[in-house]
Amino acid sequence: MISIRTLQANEGLLLKELRLSALQESPDAFSPTYDETSIHDDDYWMKSAQRIAAAPGFEIFIASYNGEPVGLVSGQVDKESIGHIGAMWANPDIRGKGIGRRLLDRVVTFLREDGCKTIELTVTETNNRAIQLYRRTGFEFTGADVPLREGSDLLNREMILSSVSVQAD
Repeated sequence: MISIRTLQANEGLLLKELRLSALQESPDAFSPTYDETSIHDDDYWMKSAQRIAAAPGFEIFIASYNGEPVGLVSGQVDKESIGHIGAMWANPDIRGKGIGRRLLDRVVTFLREDGCKTIELTVTETNNRAIQLYRRTGFEFTGADVPLREGSDLLNREMILSSVSVQAD
């Protein structure tokens, strides 16, 4: 059974566990690295969860499979009411069970309910499974590609979902 819920203010250690697992398991899917992120102590993660829970227009959603946390995604609304999706990850042990799609649907719904007509994300050029998921959802490449991080040969490709590009399942 898959469930998606909002990260709570007291779940800093869960945020730490999922984020570090994502960075370690899929290092080329994210701009931050495991090494630079893992230096933060538990207090940092606890305060991060509290800030996220209190921030208007920003949420992190947690996916669970059979009661075990297995993924996350963030959604944020900027000053121009453009939605931004980030930190999307699902544990590889459960990929292919629809968790990525459920996370994406939940964050897009959150951003749309918060007034976003345009939603943006970036995806590493080699992350074909994610690209396929985003394209099936209606995201399109913008052509705005930037290096994944300083010194990387990999590109982060920007994708956009506008209210006119939404596709039905």
